Formats: sequence, structure tokens, C-alpha cells
Amino acid sequence: MGEFSKRIGEIGEEIVAEFLALIGWHQLVRNFDIPSIDPEKHEKKSHGIDAYFHYKSPLISKTLENVLISVKYSKDKYPNSPVAKFKSHYTDLGKAIESFKKSEIRAKNNNSYSDLEAIFDRGILFWLNNVDNDSNDLLFKLSKLEAPKDFYHDGIFLVDNDKIEFFFNAIEFSKRKYPTKIIEFTYFNTGLNSDNDTPKNGRIMPVQYLASNILPMRVQLEDDKNTLILCSKEKFEEEELVKLLGLAKNITANYQSKTIIAFPDFNKLLHEHIVSNAIQMFEEFSFTNTISVENYNQNYRN
Repeated sequence: MGEFSKRIGEIGEEIVAEFLALIGWHQLVRNFDIPSIDPEKHEKKSHGIDAYFHYKSPLISKTLENVLISVKYSKDKYPNSPVAKFKSHYTDLGKAIESFKKSEIRAKNNNSYSDLEAIFDRGILFWLNNVDNDSNDLLFKLSKLEAPKDFYHDGIFLVDNDKIEFFFNAIEFSKRKYPTKIIEFTYFNTGLNSDNDTPKNGRIMPVQYLASNILPMRVQLEDDKNTLILCSKEKFEEEELVKLLGLAKNITANYQSKTIIAFPDFNKLLHEHIVSNAIQMFEEFSFTNTISVENYNQNYRN
């Protein structure tokens, strides 16, 4: 049983490593320990870290993001009452981040950067399982939960089966459409990244996007033209489409040659008239003429 549990854990880490590579998180520091800064409070002498990644934030200028990654993978479906299990996973990662703040590896990496004004120490909890179509809406059940505040960190992001599948499908959709091109992530204007030195697009997906149901991407084409791709985790509705059209217009300022808005369930036969009606709300032909609405899940109707 112990060997089987170990194999399950290894599979979970492989899935997460593949996903992190897909979002540009390469050269991870994996499977290491850091000493606890308070063994009595933490109830352990050291913390096992599944992975660690750091990068300069494209959403907050002159800011370093340190991200500790915890992978919890199971052969069983999510529990019907996930709160207690979630709090246990969350607390373990919170303890690790608290100790990480005083660790040698953090100090060494922070000193390797220059021109920093802020440093954030965050976490990602990948809570995944091996059950296809697990209908248990984990994030919804935990959405109103007040997370434990006993440990000092700068935020922990939860990624479940449903969320990781959205990102996988959205990025693979872009790669299928443009197999010979580089897919970049577009960085939203947050008001904290408006300086000229902060990139507007790049290969690294910011950790904050894990909390979003919209993934913005860009593909550079010939003659300085490019395509904006906005994928939504939400099902197709006119209200959601109008919201994404407005977002696309603000992002691009009409500089793109094409805008693709994609949903998981878009059906051209059923939804084409809704698309036409929504697009008519935007009067600039230079923008509306570039728009295409598609389904990012691969099937014979696409």
C-alpha cells in the first residue's frame, strides 16, 4: 500500500510539472526540505517542498514572486465535505511558506535580483485526483470558507481538476491553431505595471491568473501583426461574450489583426445569432471585423 501511495504521488507531481512547463514555469527547484522556524507551532522540524519557482512579476513592477508548490493527488474523488481536508492541506503549505520566509534558499535567490521594491511569498495547492469527470464542485464548496490565518504568507491559490483542465485545454487550443508560433500570455494592466520596463506579454503566466476564469494569450504573426486569444472557463452566454469583447477592445486598442474569443461549449449553429447581436454593440468596424468566436474543446464540430 505504501508503494502504491508513493506511485500516486509521483504521478501527481508529473502532471503538475507538465502543467507548469506549459505556463512557462521551467527550471523548478523540486523535492527539497527547509527547516521549521517554529517546530512547536508547526508540529514538525522541517517542511517538504514539492516545487519552488520565482520570477519578476509582470503585473506589479519591480516585484519578485516566490511561489511554493504543494501537490496533493489521490486515486479517489473529492470528499463530499472537503473543508476539513482542505484546511489541513492549506495549513501545511502555510506553515511551509512561513518557514520559507526565513530560509537560506529565499535569501540567496532574492539577492540575485536587483531593482526590487517588493517581494511576495505565495503558495499553490494543487489538489487533484485520478477520477474522470469528478462532478464535485470543489472551488464552489470552498468559495465562502474563511481560510486559516494562523500563518504568515502572501496568499495561497487552489487548483483543482476542473481548473487545471481549463488551462490545459485553453493553451492546447492555441497551440493547435498556431502550431509553428510562440504562444505568449498577455498581461493585464493592473495600474501597478504601467512603467515602460515591465513587459506587456511573455512566456510566463503570472500566478494570479490561476484565480481567474479568463486566460489571455497572444500569438505574434508576420508583418508585426498578432492575434489576441481570450479563453473563458464560463459557459457561453451573451452577457459573458459582451464582457470579453469589451476586455479585448481595452487590451488591444485595435492593434491586433485578429481577436479570438473561445468558450468550452460554443456551438456555431446554436449561438451564431447571439454572436452577431453582441458584436453589433461595438460600433468600430476596425475592431468588430477582427472577431472570431470559437470552441476551445476539440471535437468534430469545431
